[in-house]
Amino acid sequence: MVNSKASPTSCQSDNETMTIREDQVVGYLRRNPDFFARQDDLLADISLPHNSGSAISLLERQVNILRERGTEARQKLNNLLENARNNDQLFDTTQNLVLALLRAADATEIAEIAQDQLSNHANVDACELIVIEHEGLDIASTVRTQSAENLKTEFEDIFRLKRTHCGSLDQEATDQLFQNDATSIRSTALCPVISNGEVLAILALGNQREDTFSVNLDTLFLDFIGRVIGAVLGKHMAPSKDQ
Repeated sequence: MVNSKASPTSCQSDNETMTIREDQVVGYLRRNPDFFARQDDLLADISLPHNSGSAISLLERQVNILRERGTEARQKLNNLLENARNNDQLFDTTQNLVLALLRAADATEIAEIAQDQLSNHANVDACELIVIEHEGLDIASTVRTQSAENLKTEFEDIFRLKRTHCGSLDQEATDQLFQNDATSIRSTALCPVISNGEVLAILALGNQREDTFSVNLDTLFLDFIGRVIGAVLGKHMAPSKDQ
């Protein structure tokens, strides 16, 4: 007959074998947010390490965390408001530009209108429209032109990807785009002017601040501006065989 009684030395109590995991403690405290309110003595004994090497109280830590979160939330809100203001300005600029371009009589006038209109934008410290040279191009000498080969040497991605590129450029590229204004330019938006899949020109916008035309900038309006200029300019230009 088998003895059903277990020997005291053959087993241990549940309390002795139980191990409490960190996530269980976290879960319990989340379900019981008033736990420390009932444990004044324990709360008084708790201290947390600080980056300075000294210990701070739990309350101080909570205050610091809430302050940091509040700062992050305010920064995110400020960024959203700034983006909204920039988009409003870009919309107004785009609207005025489109209306002016529709009245342009030739390629020269289109180039001059585009450069003049965009130069007046608050975030634009320098603006250059460089039209790509090709056989039969009928445009005034006052408008900047360069060969496709010359532009592709520095800005090959603009021709390949056919979308706006933002960020900082090396000094050689900045000099090529902005000439006399190049020394003060810290960030740039390069917008391809496109018609029927062909890059007809490059629109370069520059700012003296590094963060104005950052790599994270939403380029929706800038891409649209490039296509609008391209659609109007393309009607006054013969297709190029260089691209």
